Amino acid sequence: MSIKENVTKHLAELEDDDIKVRDMARLQLAIIGQEAVRDLVHQLKTDKELCRREAAKILGEIQDQSAADDLVEALLDKSIGVEWAASEALIKYGPGAILPLLEGITHHFDSARFRQRAFHVLHELDKTHYLHPKVKEVMNSLRGVGIFTGAAWAAQRAIEVLKFGNTS
Repeated sequence: MSIKENVTKHLAELEDDDIKVRDMARLQLAIIGQEAVRDLVHQLKTDKELCRREAAKILGEIQDQSAADDLVEALLDKSIGVEWAASEALIKYGPGAILPLLEGITHHFDSARFRQRAFHVLHELDKTHYLHPKVKEVMNSLRGVGIFTGAAWAAQRAIEVLKFGNTS
């Protein structure tokens, strides 16, 4: 059986009612790794909540940077289970999640759910990784209440510092 056929088979198994079948499918897709990423990203956009949640979990195990932006977008999912799985996956990406997350904050600062998930990811990363002071400013601005354009501005400044070293 080809890798593509294996990926297709295991993706279908993610919908199985038997948790053991789903767990084995998740493990097999994680083992396949990078070659399954494109299909898993596609699963993040399916109308099947269980498949979206499982895909986020698997992408967290694979930690392929090409999926980080899609996981950030999954923080806006209509299902809290998918949002949570995406945030946990991004935490596994470690520092590789920071720039995609900051860019997401600049685009989705008006979503309270997105801000909550972004705060969660940054807060957890702050426990285990060094966060640049500008990134900590973003995290702290997400902690506040009221108008959240401050979080977007702080995120934009952090992006500039991280990408270009611009400290002005």
